[in-house]
Amino acid sequence: MEIHNNLLKAFLPNSTEANRQKYIPYLNKYMAMYGITTEKQIAAFYAQIGHESGYLKFHKELASGAAYEGRKDLGNIYPGDGVKYKGRGLIQITGRDNYTKAAKALGIDLVNKPELLEQPEWAVKSACWWWHNVGLNKHAG
Repeated sequence: MEIHNNLLKAFLPNSTEANRQKYIPYLNKYMAMYGITTEKQIAAFYAQIGHESGYLKFHKELASGAAYEGRKDLGNIYPGDGVKYKGRGLIQITGRDNYTKAAKALGIDLVNKPELLEQPEWAVKSACWWWHNVGLNKHAG
């Protein structure tokens, strides 16, 4: 199902036209690639990215990331990892371990350049990858 502006606006009514246009090409490409295609899957995915991105307004966590410092469950084992690997993308990829996994899956160097997840294409692709990787389509229907 190709994403059109009106559909995205219906799901995320507080999003701006400019932000929708910035993400629509990548949503069309990567949602299909990662099998987010049924109406229920699309609705659940939009609800999640809408929540985590503030209706497509934010592509990185507003907090500093200091709260993640030393979180071994996130792979933050070096000083500064919490801030460096704070949530980014339309689904907030968080922690050294998740950045490392996403980097491998997406073929980009997120470990040394975590800010790449702030770019529209990688913000969307990482969200679709994460959604697929943790098996959320089966829960969405």
